[in-house]
Amino acid sequence: MAPRMKIMFRQLLILFQRFLRMLGMAPEPPVIEGVFPDCRADLYESMDIRPWYRNCIRNNPVTSDCFVVEVVWYKERNGVQHEFLRFNIISPDKEHTSVLLADRSGSAHNQNKDATRATDASVPTNMVAGPATPQDPIASPLTQPESAVIGSASPDVADSASSSADESSPPTGTVTKTNGKTKQLDRRSSGISSISHSLCRGARDGVSFAVQNSKAGGQLETECGKARRVCTLTFPERRPSANELGTLLCVTSELEPYTINGTQCYWFCGTVFEALKSIFGGVEHDIANNRKGTTHGVRLVPRKNSGVEAKNNYEIARAALAQEIEQKRRAERQREEERQREREEHRAAQERARAAEEERQKAEEERQKAEERARAAEEERQRERQAAEEAAKREREQRQAAEERARAAEEANAKLLQELEALRARAGTS
Repeated sequence: MAPRMKIMFRQLLILFQRFLRMLGMAPEPPVIEGVFPDCRADLYESMDIRPWYRNCIRNNPVTSDCFVVEVVWYKERNGVQHEFLRFNIISPDKEHTSVLLADRSGSAHNQNKDATRATDASVPTNMVAGPATPQDPIASPLTQPESAVIGSASPDVADSASSSADESSPPTGTVTKTNGKTKQLDRRSSGISSISHSLCRGARDGVSFAVQNSKAGGQLETECGKARRVCTLTFPERRPSANELGTLLCVTSELEPYTINGTQCYWFCGTVFEALKSIFGGVEHDIANNRKGTTHGVRLVPRKNSGVEAKNNYEIARAALAQEIEQKRRAERQREEERQREREEHRAAQERARAAEEERQKAEEERQKAEERARAAEEERQRERQAAEEAAKREREQRQAAEERARAAEEANAKLLQELEALRARAGTS
């Protein structure tokens, strides 16, 4: 009843969050590729680790602002008790949380539905699965002796192991029950040798992710609720970013091929877990009776410790990424400097063109002023010439008038002289 109540409570919480977002009373979660998908999606996203890291995480700077606050190691309750890791990642604004599950399983799939269950256990049900990593062409299915060794296990382990040759579980020593207690018979000298390291297959290392308070996130929460929490990891010193987590998951995926009796889901979870503790100073909590890497409480084969190697490869990958980012930053800075120089040269050319245009306009204004002065001088000369002509005309007119007056005076004088002569003549005759 308790799990059902938890599911109902989670669904009510999701509906309440949606209602608040519809009313604008709660912020929408960001959409960050590879970490925070659209919260309105009905199904969570799932991808193989390598393309997920290379296409979504590696060159996405926003993922460096999303941080892992907690890592939870889960173990399924039934079957071969597949193990997977859960990462709770907060958004850059620290207002939202994304759930990301990571695990490893074999890539080969059996036609039998029961046989594929173990492989599918590595990817929770309802997953929108990405393309599986192609199976190694030289890897072959289990031979008859190998199947016989797996079949010799007790019903607790043998049924699950024989029905899931692809599952990330160690198919080794015989297990029997005596007085309710599980005992392991040491078969490493015979059984383990028959299951050699030739059982390497292509690994399907995948991630699934969704916003926590969403319908898709509820599906991941349900899958986690079906499993047993083994332990948790927190980071009091420095939290890993989603970008750094992607690097670690990718280098771990590339570290070893999938083997049933060695580097399977147990190894994958342990390697990532130990590397996180070593690199980021993670502190382990809630250790549940050391159930990690066991099947029904029995450690069938010793788990290979690859945490140090994963840490070294992680540091190499991060150094290479930092160098690549620095090269890109340097190249971008050079391009920006070139663009800045081009902008400055363009600005200088514009300034020179503007100055030349101003000089041209100034010269044009000077020319216009000179033309205005020349026009004014010409008008002044014309006025002076006209005034001189008018003065000369008046002078001619005055001279002509004076000449007319002088001629009239001469005529009058001549007439007076004639009259005077006439009077004298008359006076002499009288």
